[in-house]
Amino acid sequence: MCRVIRNERGFSLMENMVALVIFSIVIIFLYQMLFSGRMLVETGGERRMALKLAELKMEELMHAGYGSQGVDADWTSLDMTVGNHPTNDLSVLMDNRGTLDTQDDLIGNMRWTVVDTTWWDGGVTSRCKILRVSVEWPQRGPRDHVWLSTFVSQ
Repeated sequence: MCRVIRNERGFSLMENMVALVIFSIVIIFLYQMLFSGRMLVETGGERRMALKLAELKMEELMHAGYGSQGVDADWTSLDMTVGNHPTNDLSVLMDNRGTLDTQDDLIGNMRWTVVDTTWWDGGVTSRCKILRVSVEWPQRGPRDHVWLSTFVSQ
């Protein structure tokens, strides 16, 4: 005769397997949320750094004025002559990620374009330059960019 045990304690193997699968799905979902959130924060920070760098260059060029002529060797030049600048080295270090290792540095390219323009309104001639500053990053990998435009009068 078979005896039935009525006070069984614990979980069956099937219950444990179902709980493990559900727990694994939840853990994978949480990990993906954390990873994608971290990536959004990181790329947002890179965009803010690039925008700040473009704003600073725009302010420098506007302060230098309409007729400024720099050496145009790299991004530190303040050249407002018509054309694309700089002609040589576009690279700029945006972030060293707080480490001494140069492999994780965020290096971008900065360029500004100056276009001379003139218009007439009511017999008055206005001369100005259209200034566009752009920053692209990173040098290695998919490109992202920010750009700003303004007018600089004579």
